[in-house]
Amino acid sequence: MSVTRFLCETTLGETRWAALDAGDRPLALYLERPTKSVVLGARLEARIGKADPGAGGTFIDIPGQPGAFLRTNPGQSGTNQDISVPSEGSLVSVDVVAEARAGKLARVKLAPAGSHPAPSGANAWRAALRAEPTTPIEDVPPGDSLIAAAFEDALSPDVTLPGGGRLHIARTRALTAADIDSAGRAMKGSAAARALSLNREAAEALARQILIRGLGGLFVLDCVSPLTKETSTKLREAFLAAWTAMTARPARVLTPSALGLMELSTEWRITPLSELLLDEGGMPTAQTLALAGLRLLEAEARQTRMGRLKLSLPEAAFAWLTASEMDAETQLAAKYGARLTIGVHSRAAPEVSPEG
Repeated sequence: MSVTRFLCETTLGETRWAALDAGDRPLALYLERPTKSVVLGARLEARIGKADPGAGGTFIDIPGQPGAFLRTNPGQSGTNQDISVPSEGSLVSVDVVAEARAGKLARVKLAPAGSHPAPSGANAWRAALRAEPTTPIEDVPPGDSLIAAAFEDALSPDVTLPGGGRLHIARTRALTAADIDSAGRAMKGSAAARALSLNREAAEALARQILIRGLGGLFVLDCVSPLTKETSTKLREAFLAAWTAMTARPARVLTPSALGLMELSTEWRITPLSELLLDEGGMPTAQTLALAGLRLLEAEARQTRMGRLKLSLPEAAFAWLTASEMDAETQLAAKYGARLTIGVHSRAAPEVSPEG
């Protein structure tokens, strides 16, 4: 289940990445946008802010950005002793070890003196995956079907398991819960064998979904009974085998409890895709709709080489694009000629149509 190739789809305003296995199954996804500058691995110049002993660290002020947090106590920093932090107001260089997410600032560490910056953004994301140095990176055209399907699946609350049945995934403030539904699955063998087969597929699917969705923190998988000591150990091993085949990120996994709950955790690394693409109500943001429209327009412009085309955006998406000062029509003209225009309509989704 290791990565055999990377796909890269670059369009106006964003770049979408997908890591695929030998069967073209997505193993991990990453989204780059110019508006997202405090990215994984980035080295930034900052100032030491207020210390917060109760939170186990110090706030870091980054010019023009929301700021970040530096863990300083032994339990959270992973060191055996407290980190020595310069006095408040001191200038420092920091490296981003986790991107911001809802309710949480980006997390940083002090950059060692004289060290060179590590890979950042998509390069840092790729570096944590199990892939050979020679693994190809393939540039794909706007609207590539594999990337489109992968990003759509990453936002779905349900995952179909290989042998039938589904895995339901739901984030809460404290953890991510995963529940197994056996409906539609052909069940053979003893009850214990059926449970092990279903639970193993769900554990392996959860490992992949964590990377696809950009998740971290605590997870709980509600396993199907019956579970024995032996099958519980096999289930833990199945998750770890799938996880370590895909990524070098450490993960802690416990065998299922007496209540059938398997707990696991891994550190946050990137902003979850759902937070980049959806609003609090689970609907695409104005930015997402605007950039999706531009991607649709670019895909159609490549197919219709000479025709004039118009992109019609929902009002909120058009307003976002105007405020962004991207000057999208000028950039599009440089790539496809002065034959593409952008307007507004009252419908909920972007549409591309012939013009003239």
